[in-house]
Amino acid sequence: MKRENQKSRNSILLLTILLSANNFTAFCQSSDHTCGAVNVHNTAITYGQVSDIDGNFYKTVIIDDLVWFAENLKVTRFQNGDLIPEVSDSATWAGLTGPGMCSFNNDTSYDCPRGKLYNFSVATDSRNPCPNGWRVPSLTDYDKLINYFDSTANGGAPSSLPNSSGGFLKSTDFTYFQSPNTNATNLSGFSAIPGGSRNNSGVFSNSSNLAAAYWYSTQVGPGMGFFLELAYSHDWAVRNAYFANYGICIRCVTDISTLGINDIKIPHLSVYPNPANDYIKINSDKLMIGKEYVISDFTGRQLLRGRILSEDMTVSIIELPSGMYFLSFPSSSLSASKIIKR
Repeated sequence: MKRENQKSRNSILLLTILLSANNFTAFCQSSDHTCGAVNVHNTAITYGQVSDIDGNFYKTVIIDDLVWFAENLKVTRFQNGDLIPEVSDSATWAGLTGPGMCSFNNDTSYDCPRGKLYNFSVATDSRNPCPNGWRVPSLTDYDKLINYFDSTANGGAPSSLPNSSGGFLKSTDFTYFQSPNTNATNLSGFSAIPGGSRNNSGVFSNSSNLAAAYWYSTQVGPGMGFFLELAYSHDWAVRNAYFANYGICIRCVTDISTLGINDIKIPHLSVYPNPANDYIKINSDKLMIGKEYVISDFTGRQLLRGRILSEDMTVSIIELPSGMYFLSFPSSSLSASKIIKR
């Protein structure tokens, strides 16, 4: 039973819940951003929602045992209500010794759906720009995210490149990423989109569609912080570092346990053995019987499909080559589980 419970926990990749502060409400599926922009999200995934102190809403997605924002932060206040200074002047931005934010090119029309740009001081401020119960992701949080999709990625460390994690995290539409947006599938539901950037001299980047960049809350050294970079030109997730007055986006994260997800009625499901050879067992409860399952490769191409016919059924994967696959349930809140075929 202990083994099955652990496997069930590990099998939940993309379950998402609608949140209002720390309260759960309902489930929904849509490709539209909460601000109305289209083709940002994965329509096969059930997303949740949370609001910030300003009343902005953000879609959320569970990946492994963490709940992530699926949209870029655009809040203007810290958790305690203090304003985050909005800085438009380049020289003032370059001289900041504390928090600062802006819209890309000082144009608020970019805020939907790209979010605001923040310096590293915002990401590390104890007043916290994320909603109550949420945090700016740490090195540990982003390592867990990156390594989930490529176990050899070493958290995107430059010495370990290349890796294949970035494609799972990037939104697929060319409206936001420049073509070719290499190997973008957004199978994770993370839905990363570029927000542009502002360098430590206060100068904005020439383009807003080349890379998504997100601060960690982890400092590299004096005056420098880590950030996650997901570029249009490759499918790598890269852990990079830059000066604290760099202006980029923020995603927020929290733990499933913090939000009390164990109190919600979630269908039980475990997949074993994993890694597998010719067969997998899908062990579930009665809530899953009759649900359709789909097995896809890392590009999202559907290879096998069927329905859950019993609480403990065997599925043949003999015809699949060795590699990584995803078992998903389109009509269920349990969206996908990672499978390794030996």
